[in-house]
Amino acid sequence: MSVNLSKNGAALMAAYKDVVDGKSDKNWALFTYEGNSNDLRLAQTGDGGLEELVEELNSGKVMYAFCRVQDPNSGLPKYVLINWTGEGVKDSRKGLCANHVGSIAGFLKVRSPCDHQRPRRRRRGTRKHPGQSGQSFRSQL
Repeated sequence: MSVNLSKNGAALMAAYKDVVDGKSDKNWALFTYEGNSNDLRLAQTGDGGLEELVEELNSGKVMYAFCRVQDPNSGLPKYVLINWTGEGVKDSRKGLCANHVGSIAGFLKVRSPCDHQRPRRRRRGTRKHPGQSGQSFRSQL
């Protein structure tokens, strides 16, 4: 099932705009689900940076944090999307919510979401006999 971003869309977007607005003191917004539904809602916002945000993460919930941080080298604002899955979340819920990250990144206009998957290994060649069972890829090179 897909994530529902429209039910609370106005509140989600307002929190997002507060974080990206350079004139606003708000520098993070935390989102979570309404109960066991797929309806995303605003959980909290704050102006205390990552230190404050970390204190609000719940070990029993799947949460998404959108933060504005200052790049120490350039002084420019950078935006971070954090996908938090607490250790107390059931495995079935973890799997379902893992599929929502792309939709949430798109909704929050995150242009280059961090790839949370393992990097693909680079192949050194092609299989000579792709239909043979029992052979590993390496043994065919």
